[in-house]
Amino acid sequence: MTQQPFVLPEMISQALPLLPPAPHSVVLAFGLNQMLGECIPTEWLLPLQGKLVCIRVTDARLAFFLGANQRGFVARRFGQTPDLTIGASMRDFIQLALREVDADSLFFGRRLVMEGDTDLGLLIKNVLDSVDASQLPLVRWLPEKLRARIRAGLVS
Repeated sequence: MTQQPFVLPEMISQALPLLPPAPHSVVLAFGLNQMLGECIPTEWLLPLQGKLVCIRVTDARLAFFLGANQRGFVARRFGQTPDLTIGASMRDFIQLALREVDADSLFFGRRLVMEGDTDLGLLIKNVLDSVDASQLPLVRWLPEKLRARIRAGLVS
């Protein structure tokens, strides 16, 4: 039996694009800093300084605009052309974050699209791949069964 892809309810996916991009970009930057702040040395993010990265959640029709500074991820203005755009569905981003699927599989399966500075995309991928999922603060809030799977390397 094939698994049906996760799709946001129509009402939500129609409402989200009406929001200005800045608030949800600020929330994502804050969330990334909270989740990854202890796991990623800030010097690894230096190549993102002055860059604009757009994260598109395709089924939500939502875009986040990010960069980095000395303290971590920051929201960026969206008025210019992004240096890099990464797009995928909500489900694919969640699976990627939980390490249920790797970025290469999504990319070569054409479920993750990357446009622009591919060297920057590879840098971001390598930085995120270097993070030990079991060390993420978010993992402390997950159900014990899922935490055990992460610790056992079953979610990678």
